[in-house]
Formats: sequence, structure tokens, C-alpha cells
Amino acid sequence: MCGIAGIINNGVVLNSERCKEKLDLMLLQMKHRGDAELAHETKVWPSAAIGCNRLAIVDREFARQPLTDEQGTIFAVLNGEIYNYRDLYHELVALGHRFKTLSDTEVLVHGYQEWGEDITSHLDGMFGFILYDSRTNIFLAARDHIGIKPLYYLYEDNTYFIASEMKALLPLGQKIQVLQPGHYLTFNGIKRYFHFPKDCIHVDESEMISTFRDHFIRAVKKMVQTDLPIGVIFSGGLDSAAVLSIAARYHSDVTAFTVGFAGAPDIEVARRYCQENGIRQHIAYLQADAMINDFRQIIYYGETFETIDIMDASVLSPAFKLAQEAGIKVVLCGDGSDEVLAGYDFFKSYPNPDYLMTYRLNNLHRTDLQRVDRSSMRYTVEARVPFMDKPFLCYSYSLPMSLKLRNGVEKWILREALREYLPDYISQRPKIRMPEGSGLHYQLLDFAHKQGKNLKTSFGAELHIEQPDVAYFLDQYIQMGYPLPQERYKKPVLDFAENGYFKFTKDT
Repeated sequence: MCGIAGIINNGVVLNSERCKEKLDLMLLQMKHRGDAELAHETKVWPSAAIGCNRLAIVDREFARQPLTDEQGTIFAVLNGEIYNYRDLYHELVALGHRFKTLSDTEVLVHGYQEWGEDITSHLDGMFGFILYDSRTNIFLAARDHIGIKPLYYLYEDNTYFIASEMKALLPLGQKIQVLQPGHYLTFNGIKRYFHFPKDCIHVDESEMISTFRDHFIRAVKKMVQTDLPIGVIFSGGLDSAAVLSIAARYHSDVTAFTVGFAGAPDIEVARRYCQENGIRQHIAYLQADAMINDFRQIIYYGETFETIDIMDASVLSPAFKLAQEAGIKVVLCGDGSDEVLAGYDFFKSYPNPDYLMTYRLNNLHRTDLQRVDRSSMRYTVEARVPFMDKPFLCYSYSLPMSLKLRNGVEKWILREALREYLPDYISQRPKIRMPEGSGLHYQLLDFAHKQGKNLKTSFGAELHIEQPDVAYFLDQYIQMGYPLPQERYKKPVLDFAENGYFKFTKDT
């Protein structure tokens, strides 16, 4: 896991010293994304520069970035993990490639040599990366299939500035763009390489349940294949319990991290489960005043102004801080299950839940996944998301909705597939949003609402913001220098109930 940055000009020789200064400044804004004891690593050419703040997880001793090929011509910086890098390594060795390290970043270099831009279709993981060919001044910047890891860019004066976070680009201009999930960027433009499956699976129900379970177990198993200790953010709910249950079976050193108010239902359920299963657990008891005082940091690191995302991050961030204090670098989360498995109540009332599922997943990179990335990297912790594992996500997406919603029960197939792994008091527990289950929601919301009640902003009117809490958070967001968005990523007709339904246009 890293914070990566790049500056690539289309053929014009740059001032190398000034280019290095800009790159260093970009990386400095993201220093929290790398190990404090490591200086950021960079490489500069006449028309380009790339670098990273590295959080070493894979081949920690030798895989310093940027990594290059044997000839020293193609270079790569990677933020994230390529889970199938071992398979790709053996495939590329069989094709005649020679490796210097055992890192997933070097697999990108040799994969690009072998397959060119099509390297993206071979990858299973969470990533944002930049590849640069110094011979031809060609680059490839890509983002994973669903947007677990971020990537932004700014195009000015025939030059692409690319970085893992918006804040790294703020000193360079305001026209910052998001590279969409499942897309890659070159001098020739942007191309989409990932699409959700179009066909629904129609086989025996018991076979679908069994295959679903196998995919989920493989997803968690691949994410705990490390000699480092593993953490799991455990709310006491179904999703995080599912992740924790499988992680503890395939890794010998797993710790659960739980946050909330003393006596809150989440904490009591989480404590009971960990005690019954002999799982080490760290609990943080939260104070509303401290969380309110942290709002500005949540906005700064989270790069967001939407109330729901800030409230959720206010709970999630202390959990990652707890992991950092325990010396844990790799943490698993249960995010994404509600979107792909129809876990929210509004799926039950909407007349076309498959349609709603597609919209929610397409927007997830700007909501839950952005929150997980920023909240974890604020504390230099790598967060992994098994429910967004590429094979698991594609299979789950293709399942009939009747396996996700059944007799008013959401995420039915997850409960059914893991009933031998989880006790009834968890597998049958209804969905409770994390801040509400932690007993925090109303105190935090009341503060933001009061702060924004008398706030009049022209940009709020432009974005059709009527909620005082959102106006307050947006005002803070703009004060920090973040660019005024052209539109809200949460719209009243898209993400908020209106007459009991959700209305939107299809987002493909």
C-alpha cells in the first residue's frame, strides 16, 4: 500500500529540478500513506517523474519503488495489492521473463512488457498504478475494477499530474478529475476495461449457495496470505462477522477491532462472539465530543463533504487508529456487502432492486470505498475488502435477486451460506448501520445540523443543498481548498428516499 504520484509530459523536456520539486510536494501531501521511517522514493526523466510513499507489505526488504525491468526502461509505482501476482509471476517466468524481486509491482512491469495495456484484464486485486516507458515516453495509469484504491489526475499544459489523493494535486490546480473504477488512462485518452457480467446465473439453488460460499472463503483466504498479523474491523454485524470468522480459520494471528459507546448493542454482540471463539479483541469506547472535534480531520483526510460518509468515517477512523496502535498494518473490512447483496431496507421497497444494485455499486468508489481507503491510510494501515474481491463480486452480482432478498430478509444467501460458521445471534441479526449500532448517529448529526442551520452559501445553492448539516460540511471542505464539485455524488433523487422510493437513471 502506498501513496503514488506522477508527472508526465507529452514530449516536451521539463525542468528536471522543478519537476522533482513538484513531485516531492505531491508526495509530501500524502506522507501518511507510507511508512514514516522511509523517505519517499522517486525517479525523474527529461519528460516525466514518478514516485511513491511506500507502506511495505509484499517483499518488504527488496521491492522498493519505482521498480523497473532488466533493461531499466519500464518503471512502475503501485498503490494496493495484486492478489494473483504469484500466478502471474509463474506465467511470465514461463514466457521467459526474469525477475529481480518477488513483488507484485514487478509483475506489473513484466506484464506490461508481455501484454501492453491489456495487463489490466489479467489483474485480480485492489490497485491504482502508474507504468512509464522511458524509451517511448508512454505511460499507463489504471485503477482496479470497483475503485477500492483511488487515483486522480489533473491535465495542464500538455502534462498529466496523477496522484492517489486529491490533496496532492491541490497546489497544481482545481480541475482535478477522478479516474473511474475499471478504467485506465494514457496519452490517447481513457478506456474502460472492466464490465459487470450481463447474464444472470441460473443453476440449482444449492449449487449457487455452495459456489457463493466457496468464492467468499477464497476471497478472505487470499487477503490473509501474509506473514504479518491481521486485523478485522468487527462491528458485531453479519458482514464483519463473516469476514472475521473465515479470516480466523486461515490466519493464526487475527485481532478484532471494535468501537462504540459502552453498552451499545454492537459492542456487546462483538464481545460475546470474540470471547466464545477465542479471538483477541481491542475495544475503543468513543466520546461524541472527541468525534465532533475530529470532524475537520475527517473532512481533510476523507476528501468528502457528504454527511453520511463523514458520520461513518467518524466511527471507522478510531477503529483504524486502534489497529495502528496495536502495530497492525493489514486490516480486513466488511464493506460492500450491502450493495451487492441487497442489504439495505430500501431494496425491499424499490420495484427493480437489480437496477438499484448496479447504481449503488457504480457509486461505491465515491462513498464506502473512499471512506475505507482514507480512514485506514490516515493511520498508515492497509484495508482489504473481501466483499469487493473481483471473482466474488462478479459471481454475486450475477445471482438472482431472489437469493439476496427472500421473505423480507436481506442478504439471505450470505446468512444461508455461512450458517455453519456463525451463531444465530449474528446470522439472524437485522441490519444496523455502524454509527447507529454504536450509539453515535444522533449526537453527531445534531451538532452538524445546528452549525449549518444559519449558513448561507452560494455554492450550496448551486449544488441544490438544502440539508444544514451538508452545508456545514461543504463549507469546511471548501475552506480546506478542495475544488467545488460540479455535482453532488449523493443526490436527493438518487441516494435519498423520496415518497418511499429511489429514483435515478441507469448508470452503466
